[in-house]
This record gives sequence, structure tokens and C-alpha cells, in this order.
Amino acid sequence: MFSVLAGTLFLAIIHALIPNHWLPLVAVARAEKWKAKDVTSITFLAALAHVLGTVALGLVLGYIGNELESDYGQIIHVTSSILLIVFGLIYFSVNLPHHHHSGQQDVAAYKRSKRKWILIFIVMMFLSPCLEVESLFLTAGVYGMGVVMGMAVVYAVVSISGILLLVNLGYKGANLLSAEFIEHNEKRISGIVLILVGIVSYFLH
Repeated sequence: MFSVLAGTLFLAIIHALIPNHWLPLVAVARAEKWKAKDVTSITFLAALAHVLGTVALGLVLGYIGNELESDYGQIIHVTSSILLIVFGLIYFSVNLPHHHHSGQQDVAAYKRSKRKWILIFIVMMFLSPCLEVESLFLTAGVYGMGVVMGMAVVYAVVSISGILLLVNLGYKGANLLSAEFIEHNEKRISGIVLILVGIVSYFLH
């Protein structure tokens, strides 16, 4: 149980650091000369949409895992641990980095009102759930819906806080280029986390 929550915490931090979760917001905010309070409120809405998209799917998977565990017990526990390891190996071997264009170029070519930008960011973030975390929701269901809900809270708080922090720092001109390391290695790091959680979950169930 604790391994699943720890894995969720780590993956939430990794995903918050990915530039395409916050860099477009920074680029648009600067180009459109938004006020600091607008940057914070719009970022919160976008991050919340991202979390809701991820958690909504995650709760469904967690429920499925919980129902299967009540019927099949030990078999589901072993299967969920193996699936985490398999997913981890897939993510580690693929390791496709997120790509993004220059935000400033996008803004210059695509001027929109603030309301339309808000809609764009909310829809974009809602429709891009963190799939690596979803596999952890399925495993969390084995431990009960209480763990699934706790996992959802951990993911939500860390993700929203992280994205808010990075957008505000970027808007103020902080140099956040080191996050590119996460961008180019995110799948590999996530894969390692999933493998470790799968192994620990198998032996500490």
C-alpha cells in the first residue's frame, strides 16, 4: 500500500516537471501580458482539469481492481504486480519524450482572447491524463477504495501545487531549463518507478 502511494507521489512530481504541463501557460501569459493573479487562477483551472481527467479514469480502474480482488484475491494481487512491472518495462524501453514547439511562436501565430485561451488549456489538460499513474490506480484497488481515494488526493495536491509553482516561477523569469532532463527521460524514470512499485507490492502485500 505504501509503495503505491509513494510511487504516486514520485510520478506526480515527475509529471509536474514536464515542460509541456506548464511552459505553454508561461509563454501565453507573457505574450498576452496577463496579470499575476490571472496567471495563478488560469493555471489552477488548467491543473485541476488535468487532475480531474486523470483521477476520473483512475477511480474507474481502482474500482475494477477492487472488484476483481474481492472475487479472485491472491491471483489479482499477483497479476496487478506483474502488470506494473510489464508497464514499467514498456515505458522504460519506449521512453518517447514530450515534444513542444516554441510557445512564443505559437502565441504570435494564434492570438486569442483570454477566455478562449482558458478553454484551450482546460480541454488540452483534461484530455491528457497521466497514463503511468493510471496503472497505479488499478493496483491500488487491490488494497481497497480507501487507498484509491488517498492516492487520488496525493496525486491531485502534488500535481496542482507543482504546476502552479512552476508556472509562477517561469512567469517571473526563473530559469527552469533543467526540467528538460525530465522531458527527455520522463518515460524511463516512470518505468523504473512502476517496476519498483510492482516488485515491492508483490513481496509486501
